[in-house]
Amino acid sequence: MKSALRLFRDLIPFAQPLAEKKAAEVRELLDTVAGLSSYEVVNELTTSVIPAIVEQQNLHMRFKLLEDARQEAEKALPVLERHIDYAELPLPLAATSSALAADNLMKALAVGYYGIARAIAQGTQHKALGRMFQRAVLRAMMLLARRQQLAYRTYAKPSSSSWTMLHELYQMARQQHARTPDEDIAPIEHQYLSALLFAYLEPSKLPRVDLAAAIFCTQQLAIHARIAEVTPETNSSQASGSCFLVRPEEGNPGTPLQRLPQGVPIFDGLIIDCSGVLAALDKSTNRSAEFSDEPGLDIPPALLHTLQLALGGRSMRRFARKRFKPHADLVGGIAQVIPFIEGSARSRRSADAANQHGPKSFAPSEWSLIDQSPDGFLVRFIQGENWKVGVGNIVALQPRESSKVHVCLVRRIATNTQGRLELGLQALSPQVSVVDLPGHNEIRRGIYLHRLPAYGDRPGIIARPGQLASGHKLRLAASGTTQLWQIGRRLEASEGLEFFALVPL
Repeated sequence: MKSALRLFRDLIPFAQPLAEKKAAEVRELLDTVAGLSSYEVVNELTTSVIPAIVEQQNLHMRFKLLEDARQEAEKALPVLERHIDYAELPLPLAATSSALAADNLMKALAVGYYGIARAIAQGTQHKALGRMFQRAVLRAMMLLARRQQLAYRTYAKPSSSSWTMLHELYQMARQQHARTPDEDIAPIEHQYLSALLFAYLEPSKLPRVDLAAAIFCTQQLAIHARIAEVTPETNSSQASGSCFLVRPEEGNPGTPLQRLPQGVPIFDGLIIDCSGVLAALDKSTNRSAEFSDEPGLDIPPALLHTLQLALGGRSMRRFARKRFKPHADLVGGIAQVIPFIEGSARSRRSADAANQHGPKSFAPSEWSLIDQSPDGFLVRFIQGENWKVGVGNIVALQPRESSKVHVCLVRRIATNTQGRLELGLQALSPQVSVVDLPGHNEIRRGIYLHRLPAYGDRPGIIARPGQLASGHKLRLAASGTTQLWQIGRRLEASEGLEFFALVPL
């Protein structure tokens, strides 16, 4: 039902200019979202409010209304984002709906700000509207980066259109700066570089709990990166591992120069030079104790190492992939991997194992084996329990019609273009055994890895956190023999497990 004020306005349309009347209608729409749920607010803003705002011809009025809509969005979007953060993978229907609604709203807002920036760039009032142009470009970039971060949190690939628009906004800002050099575009360039650096980090290889820290770190480090146009000299420095080539029309964050075909000349695009970022990371790593009062980068060691590998061009595949597509059973987490090794591994079929050993304390899901290399697998989810384990955790993989169980670490998670969940797995050892661990009146079990090809062929052991410690001695009975070991350095640690090397005694 229309309010009395709206009815009065409809009766005397001549009492106010048309633009003001439309603006008043938008504000009334904004008033109606108060009291709705976060999901309803997001949908109402996307379907009703923002389409009405972008019809405003007056750029000042349109920008002001977009700001009002964005403030309302900021009250609702964090609720949906938290829902997605805590959801299992693959996302259940409710979380998928939240992700789609949040993405649509951020896209609509970004397109709205982009429209204002484009109208100013193509108009004749560049100087008079310079401040509004910069604010519109920055707002659009921040929303696009937030869209991409939302995709990364579900291990999905950001849309190519988000990258295309991000590149175009930066190019518009550069052109505007060339016309009016006194206008500072440093905040725009910083936002642009932050989004690129985060993409170069390959977020699909990070645990979800580390994504917030990674975003913060790349925002800190963006001040050390540099942007330059492609020049003839670029081809002579093509081997530089810390430089990336961005071709805006390709709709992606760019490609490391050293991965381009040798000898193929580069004629256009932008060069993102990350050598300054690497220098800052190295300085933070090597900062001596006597200069502890010198401000350093607050980056966790594991994330710092990942950044150095990603930006230094040293993260390369060691083996070629073999493509085949049989199916396999998979369980995740040490609590399920141990009984899976003991149960399913005794039989060629997991169904037979269940019949032989009684009720299972694990719930395998079905996956398709997409790729395999000597040290890992790429698997795609087909059906089963929702995924509860993240990057860095342990899984057991058993191909159908096979008795061999592969114990692996999750190194990468991604959602493909069809929305199916994919895992990149590192196979740890060709032979594994479940062993008893010393405990104080409690049963403790661990996974003994007889040989670790990725760690110099030494043996290793995986246990729950706190059950083992470096330097302690351990007697293990496996494969009919008993041997005394000393627990060496901790190789990996993640939620629910610790992974140690073993030294024979």
